This record gives sequence, C-alpha cells and structure tokens, in this order.
Amino acid sequence: MSEFSFGKRERLAKRPQFEHVMNRGRKRRIETYCTVFFLPNGLDRKRLGIIASKKIGNAVVRNQAKRKIREVFRHIKKHIEPAMDIVIISGRDLVSLPGSVLEKKIFQSLPVKR
Repeated sequence: MSEFSFGKRERLAKRPQFEHVMNRGRKRRIETYCTVFFLPNGLDRKRLGIIASKKIGNAVVRNQAKRKIREVFRHIKKHIEPAMDIVIISGRDLVSLPGSVLEKKIFQSLPVKR
C-alpha cells in the first residue's frame, strides 16, 4: 500500500472497537472542532475511527467532516508512534476549518515523533 493510502486494515469498524478506545484511551479536546481519543493497540498499524453525528449537520456536512479527518490522518499517520487506535468525534466547527490548520491541531494533540 502506498504511504498516503487509507485501507480497510486501517479502519475501526465495529462498535466494540470504538468503545474500547473511548473507555480506556486518553482523551484530548481540540477546541470546538473535535475530540480525539487514542490508545496504543499493539498491532503493526495505526487505525482510525470517525464519529460524525447528526448534531453537526446534514449528510453533506457529515461527509465533508469525515473526508477532512481521513485526509489529515493520511498525512500524519507515518509520524504516529507507537501504533495506536484513534477515534475522532467531529464537532460543529470542523468543516469550516482549513485542512492544514486541522492537521496541525490534531498533530499537536497526538503523541507523535517530530
């Protein structure tokens, strides 16, 4: 897989996986943009789960938020050490935020090698 891909093996898909990270992982709130939960997973890969509820808007807005979060993850995943599961809950203001600013804020909230 290429360095900037986001394949099936890098996704959290099942509810128990999300709950495990949210219950046992560390939590960081990034202003009104999103909440990030992360937990080392002991695997050889980083995994991402995204929650975009109806509170942030209609389907178009939710999909824009998810696309933006996936794009940020694709760019910063090579810097994340150790391999971990990450759950990001999007907030109302996430869609209006430029991608580069969101990437910087998420990058600062995660334990990454700089």
